[in-house]
Amino acid sequence: MAFQIKTFTAVVASMLNRMRSTTTKITDYRIGSVARTLVEAPAIEIDQLYQQMFNGIKEAIPVAVYNTFNFALQAAVPASGNIRVTITSNVAAVLVPAGTIFTPPSSPYTYISASDFTIPAGSTFVDVLANANVGGIATNIPASVAFAMNPAPAGFVSAANAAAMSNGLDTETDDQRKVRFNQYIQALQRGTVAALKYGAKTTVLRASNGAEIERVRLVSVVEPWILDNTQPIGLVNMFVHNGVGTTSSGLVTLANSVIYGYYDTFGNAVPGWKAAGVKVVLAAATEVTQNIVGSVTALAGYSSAALAITANAALANYILSLDIGAPFIEAEAIFLIMSIAGVANCTLTTPATDVTATTAQKLMPGTMGMVGV
Repeated sequence: MAFQIKTFTAVVASMLNRMRSTTTKITDYRIGSVARTLVEAPAIEIDQLYQQMFNGIKEAIPVAVYNTFNFALQAAVPASGNIRVTITSNVAAVLVPAGTIFTPPSSPYTYISASDFTIPAGSTFVDVLANANVGGIATNIPASVAFAMNPAPAGFVSAANAAAMSNGLDTETDDQRKVRFNQYIQALQRGTVAALKYGAKTTVLRASNGAEIERVRLVSVVEPWILDNTQPIGLVNMFVHNGVGTTSSGLVTLANSVIYGYYDTFGNAVPGWKAAGVKVVLAAATEVTQNIVGSVTALAGYSSAALAITANAALANYILSLDIGAPFIEAEAIFLIMSIAGVANCTLTTPATDVTATTAQKLMPGTMGMVGV
């Protein structure tokens, strides 16, 4: 029989029924009577014990399950993204070393490059992948933020992010862990599509000091044989993306090792996620830039120019949130803009309709051209 809470009223009723069945000397059981008051006092304590037991069981069950599987809450994730460092023309290669600090204006957070990047001779820019110094959603920033650099390279002109950094996350909530645990359970059998996706998403590329450089956030798994029976049955194409842009070859290589299995630094075998006899061809998803052109009309008391900036940021975040192969839905974009407080109306001229992507493509924000009218 399942555990059931016995309420204060039920406890009192049980005690009074017991008294009625065992004695005839007490006849007054009305509210306020001496006999009823004598049993109500312990009934309050018993009710509290029931409530505490119920709450304890509710808390202990998930803790016991998660601890059994060593499934702790995920720590806060720092925002990360590419910062374009621009210099004057140079005749020799210019190094942007690991540990370079990028500081946005009026922000308590800094963004640090985790590896070396080089501006080739004759070039004037390089895109540097940088991570916030702390985790949390508060480290997310909009596009086109100007950064100060330390140290700054010779001939430094500017440093700015073309796309918003919106992948920073707070510490995982209990509800989010529950969803992730369900995905983990589905992946236990390994070899399935769900297992391949889950396994790939465990890939994290780290610097020598342990700092996270990038991780696999989006995965697409394609079985060519399903649509074309001339393809090998055991062939699976997998496409991964870091959720920020410019997925590195190092992350792809590491994800491939995770899927196929590898030996750790102590020589212990770490099993892969694919089934025996299956060939998984893994590659970075192709990024397809999606430009936006449109206008925003403001309600009285609002600035259309300010609303256009907010709309551009919202659309960039929307495009970044799309999965590999997911389309850009014009109606969703319009709804997103119209949900901004102060927007009276909006128009989208580019794109003029929905934009589709293949199972190997990831739509990415390009030029966000919403303007206020």
